[in-house]
Order: sequence, then C-alpha cells, then structure tokens
Amino acid sequence: MCRRPAPGAAYGTPMHRCPIGWSRRRRPVPRSSCLVGTLAEGGDDEGCPRHRGWGSGRRRAGAGGRRRVTSAGICGSDLHMIKQGPRLVTLGHEFAGLLDDGTAVAVSPVVECGRCGTCRSGQTHLCQHAISRMYGVSRDGGMADEVVVDPASLVRLPAGVDPRAAALVEPIAVVVHGLNRIAIAAGQRVLVVGGGTIGLLTIAVARARGIEVDLIARHACQIMAGEALGAGGQPLDPDRPDRTDRRYDVVIDAAGTQSSLDMAVARARRGGTLLALGTYWSPVRIDATLAAKEVTVVPAMLYGYHQGRRDFDEAAQLLAQSPEVPDLLVTHRFPLEEAVEAFRAAGDRATGSIKVQLGDG
Repeated sequence: MCRRPAPGAAYGTPMHRCPIGWSRRRRPVPRSSCLVGTLAEGGDDEGCPRHRGWGSGRRRAGAGGRRRVTSAGICGSDLHMIKQGPRLVTLGHEFAGLLDDGTAVAVSPVVECGRCGTCRSGQTHLCQHAISRMYGVSRDGGMADEVVVDPASLVRLPAGVDPRAAALVEPIAVVVHGLNRIAIAAGQRVLVVGGGTIGLLTIAVARARGIEVDLIARHACQIMAGEALGAGGQPLDPDRPDRTDRRYDVVIDAAGTQSSLDMAVARARRGGTLLALGTYWSPVRIDATLAAKEVTVVPAMLYGYHQGRRDFDEAAQLLAQSPEVPDLLVTHRFPLEEAVEAFRAAGDRATGSIKVQLGDG
C-alpha cells in the first residue's frame, strides 16, 4: 500500500505500485495514503486522488466543487476492471457524499455530452460518449476522501437516507431503468436469476411496484436476503432446471454469465421477455431455444429519464422508502485505508458478501 513518506524520508519513485493500479508522474512526488486508483500522467504536484479528486491534480474549469465521500460501493464491474490490468483513474462509480453545506447527495456517474444524436433525441442514457465521461471508469471516481464532480451529476437525497449507505442509489437506478424498459406490471410472473446486488435490488424495486418476484440464487446469504426483501418461494434447484415446468412472463438475468443466461432462457415462457441487467464480460452463446421460444431480449445498462423523471431521483426516493435495504445488502464496510481487504471480500462470496462499501463510520 502506498504510504505517505515519514518526515525526512525520501520521496517515492516516479511510478508507485498501489493496491489497484499504477501511479504515474513526470517527477517524483510524495504520496499520501493512495488506496484505490491512480494519478493520471502529467499535471501539477497536488497529491493523490484520495485528497484531490482529479487524477492529474488539476481542477478543471467549471468542473464543480469537491464533495466529501461518505460511501463508495464496490461493483462487480470494478472487480472485472482491475483484472484487466492497472487503471489510470480512481475507481468508484457508485458513491455518495456531502456538499460543503452538509447537504447529502448521491452522484450520477455519467455526464452526458448533450451534443450527440442520442442526447439531442432525449435518450441521454445512450449518449455516444457516456463511458468516456463516466466517473470511476474514465474519470476519477468516488473511492477517495473527496472528489470533484460536475454539479449536473448531483442527486439530492431525500430525508431519511443515510449518506453512509447512499452509494446504493446508483445500482437502484440501474434497476429502475431496466424495469422501465420492459414496462413490467403487476400480475406478471417474474423471475430474477442471480442474487447479487442487482438481483436483490430488482426484487426490492419490483416489490415496491406491487410485483411478485421469485429468485434463483447460488448462495445462502443471497437467498435469505431475497426472502427478506419479499421474493416468493422458488422450488427450482438451479442445478436441475428440469425439476419444474414453471415458466415466467419476465425473466431478469442479473448475473451476466453463460449459466445465468441459459437459466433465464429455460425459465422464460414462449413469447416471454428476458431483461439482461447483468453485464456479460465474456462472450456468451445463444442456442436455438431462444429463437424457438421467440423470447424478446431487452438489454439495459445505465440510466436516464422516464416520463420526464430522472431514474436517479426515483432511485433515491425508493431508497428512502425502503430503509431495510441497506441493512440487508451492505454486508461489509471498510475504511478507505483497508481498500485491499474490501476488494478481497467483494470478490469472495465465501465471506458472505453481497455489497461491500468503502467509507468512514
């Protein structure tokens, strides 16, 4: 772990090895407790993103003020990204914090360009430059003490939302957007495949809309959390899909793997809908069953607006109305200094982890 040099100690080398990523500078600089992420090449010597927000150490004109981070969630995509190699930005696209006046806010990590064809058509969630403008992916994110974000990304939290758990607003917004895409309605038979954060939040959002949901999950802690959130009974053994003939109007793949996709297709009724909420990080195979059953596949990834309302605003309101959700999903919380252990816990389901967050308190 990169530590601040003791008084009188020599400065570090131009490249420091952090727990997650390399830090590059044009000249040797002292490092404070740089934990997750990196400093971009170049820029003035202003310390690390733990204290500065921007990897280059420079504040961009009009970029907004600093926000003190109260919680930052470790997403499955973060685990995948660090497996791909060193990152040149600070991770953390699920985060929330406090403004200088104490106002609690969540952060929508995508800053739409507003100029591409899809943005101009109102489909801001399909912005052609979304990924290149996303905090925690291509801009320094929220796994830091403080971060600089665009004011347009701020989402004021309703009363009753604990800022220490408010990083959950981002994955809730993912679910809200996905369910809005398929116009899910009460009375439909719905199955969620995958009991991670997205799968369990899908249950919470669906139940808030009066929709009954069943769950297939691998781990006992996920099943228990799903039942506590209101998931119905599901007699299906995930390893024996032939044990039941029950089929669903809507199946939601919240895991993003070959096995979860196969299960989703098998469980969908003929002419049903498959909502792909999980990210497929590896190529998946689709066989003739999907075509024979004429299952409609609807992918969803980010968030935008629905009937004039921002998905993030609805997500924040849902979190305020569901105070039990953080207690059921946030299984581990680590201070920023223990980021390495936090990532280990997030990547090991044997620890009983569902959502692991970084933050004080």
